[in-house]
Amino acid sequence: MVRVKPYYDDGKGIVIYHGDARNVCPSLPNVQHIITDPPFSDRTHRDHDASTRGHLGRGKDDADRKPLGYAAWSPEDVCWFASLACSHADGWIVAMTDHTLAPNFCEELADRGRYVFAPLPFFAPGSTVRLSGDGPCSWTTWIIVARTAALSRWGTLPGGYVAGPGWHEKSRMGGKPLPLMQCLVRDYSRPGETILDPFMGAGTTLVAAKNMGRLAIGVEVDEMACEIAAERLSQEVLAL
Repeated sequence: MVRVKPYYDDGKGIVIYHGDARNVCPSLPNVQHIITDPPFSDRTHRDHDASTRGHLGRGKDDADRKPLGYAAWSPEDVCWFASLACSHADGWIVAMTDHTLAPNFCEELADRGRYVFAPLPFFAPGSTVRLSGDGPCSWTTWIIVARTAALSRWGTLPGGYVAGPGWHEKSRMGGKPLPLMQCLVRDYSRPGETILDPFMGAGTTLVAAKNMGRLAIGVEVDEMACEIAAERLSQEVLAL
């Protein structure tokens, strides 16, 4: 087990660790919930990175065409994540993915005794534009949600999320908009509870947690992303 000193600690329950989640997370305490946006499948990564060749600059979807810069996930990675999440979170597990890996998330979490709901859509019209080939654009991210039996009286929650004005703004390529993460934090945690994001990126989940009165732990292997997250969290932020 590798013990890592915090990269950032605001002294009020928001902590960042710089390192690989596989090495850092085993030394972390259990939390109430996990809310995270891990890498997507190789299919999604290949399609995205291919758009950086021959379509440089800003695309029709107003997104900077830059490579994602981190490795895609395989079904084996999903298996590892499910084991980590089920051993570290006593409540909700919320993970975003693409349609290719969504069945793997559902199966792996169910195999570990979690009740897994049908994937929820995050629908962002116009978020991407198909730059080659024929067929529809991919405007949907799938949110996998699972809980323990102890949370059976949580109440009715939204069946999906639709991007509103300004929801295309991101702090890092591949990241998710702050309004979406605040919705997920609002719906899948309670004030004062602790959320773990083992693939923190630029810290949007932690910013959302801070805005919504939660505690949060983030882990990120990219030091530049940790720096961006720490800078964001050091500023006074207000819930939207």
